[in-house]
Amino acid sequence: MKALSLYIITLLLLLSLGSCTRNHGDIGIWFGTWHVERITASDTTVDVEGDYFFQFQSKVFRVSLVSDHHQVVESYGTWEESEGGNKMTISFPDPNVYYIDMPGLEEINHFTVTKATSSDITFTKTNSTGDLYTYHLKKQ
Repeated sequence: MKALSLYIITLLLLLSLGSCTRNHGDIGIWFGTWHVERITASDTTVDVEGDYFFQFQSKVFRVSLVSDHHQVVESYGTWEESEGGNKMTISFPDPNVYYIDMPGLEEINHFTVTKATSSDITFTKTNSTGDLYTYHLKKQ
């Protein structure tokens, strides 16, 4: 009986240690929810209605828009960081799935990371029409 109790306690301990909110390993500073503080297009601040949020986990990416009336619209895609950490790709692989109409955001997005700390991230991209977009994010 004592051995069975010890086995059950050990099994529960292993299960609790094995559970993790970061599926498929640690993704570093990207993990969590990031508020898009500011978007600029060719050095001009873009006015947006509502608040955009980016969320990164494993290889899954979520962008959500919380409107001024607290309605939430969200879309999912995938993301991948380059080995050097200064490039990132966010894509929405299923063309049948609606993705949020966010300034500069397209079906496939190649970003250059210009600043990356545990509380602030800035990255840029040039869209299909040649406009340079800069996204300033703050960790929530």
